[in-house]
Amino acid sequence: MKLLSTIAYNCLSLLARVLPVGIAYLIGETLALISFPLLRSRRQNLEQNLRVVLSRQGDPPSSCQIRRMALATTLNFGRAVVDTFMVPYIRDKNLKIDVKGKQHLDAALAAGNGVILVTAHLGTWELGGAILADMGYGFTTVAGTQFTSWLSPQIKKIKQAKRIVVLPHTSVMRIYRVLKNGGLVILHIDGDQFFGGTQVRFFGRPALIPRGPAALALKTGARLLCGFAIRHSRCEIEVRITNEIPTDNLNEVEITQSIIDIVETYISKYNNQWCMFRSIWKAQS
Repeated sequence: MKLLSTIAYNCLSLLARVLPVGIAYLIGETLALISFPLLRSRRQNLEQNLRVVLSRQGDPPSSCQIRRMALATTLNFGRAVVDTFMVPYIRDKNLKIDVKGKQHLDAALAAGNGVILVTAHLGTWELGGAILADMGYGFTTVAGTQFTSWLSPQIKKIKQAKRIVVLPHTSVMRIYRVLKNGGLVILHIDGDQFFGGTQVRFFGRPALIPRGPAALALKTGARLLCGFAIRHSRCEIEVRITNEIPTDNLNEVEITQSIIDIVETYISKYNNQWCMFRSIWKAQS
């Protein structure tokens, strides 16, 4: 299995490095569309999530609308997979990259208490992290298994080459130390609930959302911001970093709700880029 993972990684990495970015994305999109009908549970979860999102924005969507949106999201996921393997080579690719809100991140880091940058599986999250790393923002993040258990270690190596430290979910104390030393930690608010969940309102419904960002901010005094890497076209990426999220005199639930309100705003605007293949509102379905 280790040999197979090495071969798969080397092949995918080679294609990401040598192919023009447009062709690489076309291959990723094609493979994503081929797999879409086959991954039944993931497809159903995606469509269920999109139904909640679209219902919040207007009249209940039709099955046809949901299916079209799910296909568009799947295409974006295919590009995001390509982005993962293209991380080491982004400087050599014909990508138009714009970063907005850098001053917010710089100001938060200058305070010296550490920074938690909260993101979501929206747009091109792996490329967004790589862009920040290339700008000199080394950071720590948490990840479970990515793609498959045998390919996950190779993905971790890609990130490590960019000064991105990837920790397992059991490394709470290491994350705590990074923040206490004034470092930057990036966490997904729509990921697995490594540190437990907090129930908040998300698109008008109760949802169990990871409590890690809020809990760590309260425990360490770290500054809290949101950041997203939005794809405006295949090769046009915009990284947006928000203003600091207030935490004074607030509890975990209130802070988590503030975070998820910002995330909801971005998902609403770019709903066909939210690549969420697990059920967020499963308990309410």
